[in-house]
Amino acid sequence: MNTQGRQLPLETLRNAIADGLWTLSANDVPSTCTRLGLAEGTIEEAFRSKRQYVRSRIVSMSESELLALARAIIREYDIPALSDFVSELTTHAEFRITDLTRRTILEALDSVDELFGNSAVMDGLGTLAPNWQKASTYSLSFEATLASDVEQHYLRNRDLSNSQLLELCGALTCSQARFFSLLELVTSPLSRKGIEQEKLAQALNEPLAADGFELKVTGQMSRHPIYSVRRLLGGVKGAAKNLIFASVNVKPDLVFVDAINNDVAIVNDSDALIYDRFLQETGLTWVELNAWWADLQGLENNESSRRTLYLHLRDAVLSANSPGEYALFQTYYKHFVPLLAQDLPALIPQVYLHFDPRTAIQRDSNPVLARQRMDLLLLLDHGTRIVIEVDGKHHYAEGAHASPSRYGAMAAEDRKLRLQGYEVYRFGAAEFSDTARSERGWTVGPISEGLVVDFLERLFQKHPLRRTHTPNS
Repeated sequence: MNTQGRQLPLETLRNAIADGLWTLSANDVPSTCTRLGLAEGTIEEAFRSKRQYVRSRIVSMSESELLALARAIIREYDIPALSDFVSELTTHAEFRITDLTRRTILEALDSVDELFGNSAVMDGLGTLAPNWQKASTYSLSFEATLASDVEQHYLRNRDLSNSQLLELCGALTCSQARFFSLLELVTSPLSRKGIEQEKLAQALNEPLAADGFELKVTGQMSRHPIYSVRRLLGGVKGAAKNLIFASVNVKPDLVFVDAINNDVAIVNDSDALIYDRFLQETGLTWVELNAWWADLQGLENNESSRRTLYLHLRDAVLSANSPGEYALFQTYYKHFVPLLAQDLPALIPQVYLHFDPRTAIQRDSNPVLARQRMDLLLLLDHGTRIVIEVDGKHHYAEGAHASPSRYGAMAAEDRKLRLQGYEVYRFGAAEFSDTARSERGWTVGPISEGLVVDFLERLFQKHPLRRTHTPNS
């Protein structure tokens, strides 16, 4: 299933869903459809045509509704074809590798003796989800199948090269997600280790780079690297090591408790937080931040603990006394928690990017760092780091007078961040004209809320989120 990035019509998606549920028995189709939120029907209707039963209930659905339904089906049933189809339309819709790259990679795999090391070949090939019962390519026997071809021509007799075997099993036509899973498997510590693993990853990276991808170390297994296929040049290079954020009262006094391990601690009364868990290349979600907070506070991870974390983060935002920061923070969690549920990235306030242990007074107004904290930060997949800043008067003026030098210092810092791979988005304080503080607290008006929602929806279109959950399903 290599769509080469085409925009497939909704009719094709409807057919894929109907074909997926066709694998169920007619007795189960009505109850399954009802459980998935589709209109009720009878078993007799399903017996007449399972495909038509499903299609008649999804014909008026929008693309987002169809994708949500498909994801719900995939979570409940093992339907590889539908799973592949959804991945081609979503995760792998925009950035594709070409057929030429696939063929070049298969040729590179001819250089290894055992594709999957000591692991079973049939299990490894299962990554491609081949139809093992498909008619044989090499035998005229009615009973011969793809499985028997592999057994005869690769396992018993090495008549086929690695590339021929993989092509036979669908490596040139499978979904991009499955092809990438194959590459991750052959470079896994379960298949090879040490210099052999490293050299193979390097060899495969050469053709991958032509299409903007790379095999990148994203984890470890018993001290051996785990490689994953990632977009090349996407995000900040290197793993995030420290996340120090949400200081409300005073600047934290940081010390290295283990400089070799890069372990830091706060030794004053600052209520800043240090996220001390491994920050994965996939980013940091609200669910993951909540789990860490509950452990840190000795709380049960539930709605109550999530509320205490939210309030601490909100206090950090309020301490900045910025209507724009509050509008961004409050609207983000109000609007997107119900929509994205456990897939929601954590929006982290008051994050230290640089740190000078001395205060501005101690530096005698000669700071060595132009900016230490970011207003808001999102850590997304593929090492993508989104910095959101709200520019008040102090960003470009001193008192009542414009300050070209202050603005220039801010612009220089932005350039540095962008060259490091960060994405920086700036809002002007004047854009949040209907967000204000009263005796009852802050109020975010419709203009501010609409501005924030529009920006974030566009941001998540640019950086699609990994969807593992459909709210209210």
